Amino acid sequence: MTSTHTVFVCGATGTQGFNVARLLRSSDLNWAVHATVRDPSSPTAKRLADLGVILTVGDWDDTASLKASIAGCDMMFLNTRITFTDLGRERIQADNMLAIAKAAEVRHVVFSSGLAVDRLDEVPVYDPRTVVGQSLLSKLGTEKTLKAAGFEAWTILRGASFMENFLVPKVDMYAGLRDTNVWTMACRPDDVLPMVDTVDIAKFAVAAFQDPGRFHEKEVSIAGEKLTFEEILAQLSEVTGREFKFVALTDEEIEAQKATNPFIVGQLCIRQLAKFVNVDESKAWGIPLSNFREFLAREKDLVKETYP
Repeated sequence: MTSTHTVFVCGATGTQGFNVARLLRSSDLNWAVHATVRDPSSPTAKRLADLGVILTVGDWDDTASLKASIAGCDMMFLNTRITFTDLGRERIQADNMLAIAKAAEVRHVVFSSGLAVDRLDEVPVYDPRTVVGQSLLSKLGTEKTLKAAGFEAWTILRGASFMENFLVPKVDMYAGLRDTNVWTMACRPDDVLPMVDTVDIAKFAVAAFQDPGRFHEKEVSIAGEKLTFEEILAQLSEVTGREFKFVALTDEEIEAQKATNPFIVGQLCIRQLAKFVNVDESKAWGIPLSNFREFLAREKDLVKETYP
């Protein structure tokens, strides 16, 4: 099949970007895909090349490589991340990519943002001085830039907490979970966590590219399932044979750690996430979504690697 569109995929070596690139390069579509990579010899970069993705060596600070990679594209998947040593960098990089895309006559941009970014006033623990606060504020700024840029179409996706966070390499964000079977959080065991498979975020992105009219000016929150922390551990126990325990930090422990542990504020925000997404509304788009049990079954090899 002849390619009908050319898409620049930001973050193609990450899970979201890789899955967007993979789906776009599938036999069903076979669209052209461009991406930048810092190391073309990395395993993921080689997988992208094997898929037929056109790679340009460079990073998100390299304007020349970005211009070269975005040239000729009519669509873009934008997916940025916080730099812990330079909290303002994410916004600068995103704005630069949007400016380059506009100059290159990209017509449709799909931005993978986050839950609650547009409703920060409803997050009681939101503090723009924290790392989490800076990341949310950066994404909000990018959303505003995107909306005002004058693209023919724009779409904002707001994915819930990633299911892949429970597998390598991201599982280490939950200190002790894989090593001691104890999950210690600034949350309560019956708090509800909305979850999404990053493959499903990619499905939404590709669906938006295929039908810009349906997705133009749409801000879509995505979750495949909501589970309590105890339910999450129960399902992990089922597939790993391990017995997991959830430990909730006390209010005193939370206060003592807030200033030095950036994950604490993020975990306090997690307590609020469930109200920002409706699973039935996500499913109403007609795009198949995975629940956590289905995700674990599909990723059984990574499950074994994570919890040997």
